[in-house]
Amino acid sequence: MGPILLICLGGILIALVVYIGISRAINQRWLMSPPSEGKFLDSGGKRLFYRSKGKGDPAVIILHNSGRTSMEWWAVQNEIQHARVITFERPGYGWSSKSQATGLASDISDIIDSIIRFERIKKPIILVADGLASIYAHHYACTRPDQIAGAVFVNPVPVDYRHWNASLSDLEDYKKPETVARKRMFLSASGLFRTLSPYRRQFTRFRHGELIAEFYNSPTAYAASIIEQQMVEKCMDEIRQAGSFPNIPLTILFSSEETLIREWVRNGTSDYTARNAGRIYRILSMDNLYLTPRSRMVELQSGLDLIHMEEPKAIAAHINEMIRELH
Repeated sequence: MGPILLICLGGILIALVVYIGISRAINQRWLMSPPSEGKFLDSGGKRLFYRSKGKGDPAVIILHNSGRTSMEWWAVQNEIQHARVITFERPGYGWSSKSQATGLASDISDIIDSIIRFERIKKPIILVADGLASIYAHHYACTRPDQIAGAVFVNPVPVDYRHWNASLSDLEDYKKPETVARKRMFLSASGLFRTLSPYRRQFTRFRHGELIAEFYNSPTAYAASIIEQQMVEKCMDEIRQAGSFPNIPLTILFSSEETLIREWVRNGTSDYTARNAGRIYRILSMDNLYLTPRSRMVELQSGLDLIHMEEPKAIAAHINEMIRELH
């Protein structure tokens, strides 16, 4: 190997090390500078970042999807009327990242209780849950039926999660969320996700978009997501050991099937497999409708990938409707 080639390789290595260092410094600076409109509480020794907006009852608490951030729901939070609305980062996410994620539904229910006590919420709440977080809302409703007035699930995981998971395992090239999270955790730790991430282009046009985009350069978020994915079966066991789902109003919002397919394809699944997964998901996730006789399903007509950010009023309208019905 010639000296010129060695010099070039050495230069590339030095540049890579410097790039990784700069990327980590940027992310650390982001972590040390939470937005002023949020605040912190301590829950069982865990430091949690949350945002509260508005006044009125019933209060609404929004649970973000696994691997995502509550900041994506701030636009919806702003559109909800006549209610106090709270979004928060679960342990391991964002500015709650110093708190270790356990992935247990019982722990998330305890955190919700802490928020209720800290914010002095007196009446039963409405829980809004995105994706996998429907498991946490399900557990809370079953274990605290007197403290929940209603729920809104957005693209919930099937109640029969084992069937859903087994069905995905039969799809040859389906990239499971845990697999995607492991890859992104490595890329973010090395600083490479900063250049490869699709999120900067997606989020920068939104208010707080830069903060949200930087969230996805933090490896701790993917570590928390991996733990949550691994603990789903344990959460389901907790739910089975709890009481039955209470007789409360439940609205289930489904994005267009194409939206889900595009997300799976971006994560490395083939279009053919993603379409099969979409068809299976739509069939199996309908079991959420049987949780309560007061459930209803709404198909969101928009094909936007980030409908809760692109059209927050479309999501907030259904939450506002439930608030009105409960008054």
